[in-house]
Amino acid sequence: MQLLDNIINMGTANEPPPLTAVLRQCILLANHLKTPLLRTWAEQELKGYPNPKDVPEYRIMNVGALGNFAGIGVRYQARPIPPSLLKEQHRWAATIHRLTEPVSSYESLGDSKGALIYEWPSDMIALYQSSLLEGCVLMTAWQQVPKTAIAGMLDTIRTRVLTMAIDIKNEFEESGADLNHIKQNSPEAEKVQQSVVTNVYGDLYMIAGDHVINTQNIAVGNWEDLKRVLNESGIGDGDVAELSQAIQKDGKTIGTGVRGWISRNADKVLDHGLKLGTAVGTTLLTEYLKQHLGLP
Repeated sequence: MQLLDNIINMGTANEPPPLTAVLRQCILLANHLKTPLLRTWAEQELKGYPNPKDVPEYRIMNVGALGNFAGIGVRYQARPIPPSLLKEQHRWAATIHRLTEPVSSYESLGDSKGALIYEWPSDMIALYQSSLLEGCVLMTAWQQVPKTAIAGMLDTIRTRVLTMAIDIKNEFEESGADLNHIKQNSPEAEKVQQSVVTNVYGDLYMIAGDHVINTQNIAVGNWEDLKRVLNESGIGDGDVAELSQAIQKDGKTIGTGVRGWISRNADKVLDHGLKLGTAVGTTLLTEYLKQHLGLP
């Protein structure tokens, strides 16, 4: 298919075209190959991510926080703010920053020197104004993301698109399938979709129906991680407490107790406030529990 060749050529050119042009080619490819997940991802990269929680892991930057403090006769400029001084739910503001803007805003930066500055919200400043440094008041606080890290993020996107295009082309050249006449929900379309998830979304994601599930935030054995993700998915504290009992009963495996709990709660699972349905909910809850229990 000519579109695949175009994308591969864009990814290997000595002077690559703007990433926005590459992503628009991905939207065309998604239409031809009946792969809505590819279109969803490309459009998010072009338009930006409205919800910071939805950004892929390559848009999450490990950065600390700095603050300007003032006291009687003293001033501290750009003093590091230890995450341990913040409440647990606010420590993200001194450990990571999620990049949500469209790729065009990052490509326009050009020069790799310097950093992007992200100011703390005024409510955060007010909350910690007098509690971070004895005898001083927090005046301003911010996070700095180096432009070199931004350049690395853009390169990651280019590489993922390139490897996806190469893998799809190789797969269908070997099988002899006609890429120009792929049908919706066909085995060929499913192969393309799996390649998109593997190469573009990454190993921390899985397919559940027409949804892509991010499982990166559940550490093995960390109950608070699991509880938080379940709550965000629409599962209430009472149902979570029942799950804890089921896990203890099953001996930290997905046995009859846990399977029964999944069956009773699968239709409650939400994604951005919308119910996903029993089948997708079952897949989602099962994957979350596998992550928590450390099961393959």
